[in-house]
Amino acid sequence: MALITPERYMLSLRKTPVILNALLHGVTQEQAQQLSDGPGGWNVVETLCHIRDSADVTLTRTQRILSEDHPLLPNFDPATYAEGGDYAHQNLAEVFAAFLAARTRLVALLEGITEDQWRRRGTHSHYGELTLLELMVFAEWHDVNHIEQIARTLMLSDALL
Repeated sequence: MALITPERYMLSLRKTPVILNALLHGVTQEQAQQLSDGPGGWNVVETLCHIRDSADVTLTRTQRILSEDHPLLPNFDPATYAEGGDYAHQNLAEVFAAFLAARTRLVALLEGITEDQWRRRGTHSHYGELTLLELMVFAEWHDVNHIEQIARTLMLSDALL
């Protein structure tokens, strides 16, 4: 039995919005804009904007892998998105709703795809050739990394290592 399976991935994909929702429960817009993860770091809204934009990019990459043969998947440049999107001043609730909408579309797209579709490949401009499942596992790791960042920014947890 494989350790990394589409079924396990789909369970995880559904859990990150729940965890984010719990972390953000009761967080005010002011807190989300004032607290940052350190000097020159991102505040909660900026981090959530990055997660939202990453979710949109992941959805687009997934659509391309499912519809094209071996598509090129351009690198996602967070700085470009942050500069153009005025992350620091966006509305926390609206950003979370946009993330949730992108995640819901991704779950709907992936539900019921075949094993062969999970093995379809694309070429990432930085990481090289990867399967759809590998891309999804990377995207989920990315979410967890930034969810932990939000927890630290809100002073709900210290870095353990």
